[in-house]
Amino acid sequence: MSDLVLDQLVAHRGRPLFAPVDAVVTPGTLLGLVGPNGAGKSSLLSAVVGNGVRSTGAVRYGDADLHRMRPRRLAQVLSYMTQDSYAPNELRVRDVVAVGALATPETGSVEQRAFEALERLGVGDLADRSYAHLSGGERQLVQVARVVAQAAPVMLLDEPTSALDLGHQLTVMHVLREHANAGHVVVVTMHDLTQALRWADRVAVVADGAVVHGPPHEVITAELVRRVYGVTVEVFSSPAGSPTLSLVRPSCPTAATYTRHRPVAVRH
Repeated sequence: MSDLVLDQLVAHRGRPLFAPVDAVVTPGTLLGLVGPNGAGKSSLLSAVVGNGVRSTGAVRYGDADLHRMRPRRLAQVLSYMTQDSYAPNELRVRDVVAVGALATPETGSVEQRAFEALERLGVGDLADRSYAHLSGGERQLVQVARVVAQAAPVMLLDEPTSALDLGHQLTVMHVLREHANAGHVVVVTMHDLTQALRWADRVAVVADGAVVHGPPHEVITAELVRRVYGVTVEVFSSPAGSPTLSLVRPSCPTAATYTRHRPVAVRH
């Protein structure tokens, strides 16, 4: 496992979306990308992959330039789930997930690894279903299983929990946390600051043409939340000792409370 290095990386959609990003993401890190809609979170992931958006700067995995890798080699290093990840409707679910397992040399048969990934996500019963007959949330879980089966050292997922119920959200984040604990680099875009606080080792906030990154408790502050999201926030510790955010929309007197649970232990 090697570091993922972003060197002056910028995504462009007719104009630069944010200032150049310099960052080193070490193995064993789950990095949460947060920020308002349209700020450039998905474009930043695309710039890392080198596909779907024009980019400048460099992305390296160890000594290798990701943007110069051949597709087969890139698939051994990096797995990627977009918000609209596609699979032919005529395929069975197990075949969709097997596409990921085929990309990387691992022990065990491709079919076994595909089924194990589905089981880890709690949807092993979907293995023989047609992809065409799945709900939106089920398709999302299948695409996460494809990334898990690929088991690449760098895993990029764009809002993998957006269409999921609470139980499956927790399952997905737990599985991704396990991969980070095992030494993978895991980068996840998310809108839920609770998820970022609970699961991420580091957070990057994409907003106002800049990317600010660091430990979650240092980055997600009352001032940043007010500036980026336009809400007033109070930060305090719950009786159990968990850091808590109490957010109030300017036009609404009712507060919604979000609690950070103690993070899973991470080995670096």
